[in-house]
Amino acid sequence: MLGDRLRNKIADLILAGELRPGDRLDETALAQRFGVSRTPVREALQQLGTSGLVENRPRRSAIVRKLSMGELAAFFEATGEIEALCTRYSAERMTQAERIALKELIDLSKSASDAGDRVASRALDEQFHEMLHDGAHNPALRDMARGMRMRVGPYSAAPYTLETFDTLLTVPHFQHAAIVQAILDRDAEAAHRHMLDHIGHTFLVIRDILTVSGKNEEALRTATNDVA
Repeated sequence: MLGDRLRNKIADLILAGELRPGDRLDETALAQRFGVSRTPVREALQQLGTSGLVENRPRRSAIVRKLSMGELAAFFEATGEIEALCTRYSAERMTQAERIALKELIDLSKSASDAGDRVASRALDEQFHEMLHDGAHNPALRDMARGMRMRVGPYSAAPYTLETFDTLLTVPHFQHAAIVQAILDRDAEAAHRHMLDHIGHTFLVIRDILTVSGKNEEALRTATNDVA
């Protein structure tokens, strides 16, 4: 259905970081962008609201949901455990073909990180986690993992999309590479541990980004008030 397709397209914009937490989701602008009427856009936003990705507000435009630091910490804690379990099962259950594809992906990741290509690195990051969700060979766990990543996705995109924040692309790549090596070695304990460390580090980076962004916003408000 059209509403479902629009939901996926809008979710992709959010998860890729083009639309960020707190951004307004104007129905008219989105309708014009996708060449549709406002009705299917409204339906799509309602669906995204139930997923927790969008906040629908009465008589006002919907916004990309903005989590408090406490909420974000809780979501990342849960995400870390679920992702780590997927990784443990992937080390035990991935087929040889899946392992080869994972090795090829990490090679592409190295090239992208060495080149400083944030767009490619972000796309490969998503593919990496999806491969581990699938590699666990547990549909219920896969759906849980993807649901949690949808919640934290707009924040996970920040280190890749905010070029003003000095984050090294080599760091997540090397973390991914350690996870892949453990999976290739069929070392489930190491794979689990490396994923927990990776998600924990990602949260700390995002916390720093939000702290700096918050200080910048406060400074801007203070400067505006001083001028007024």
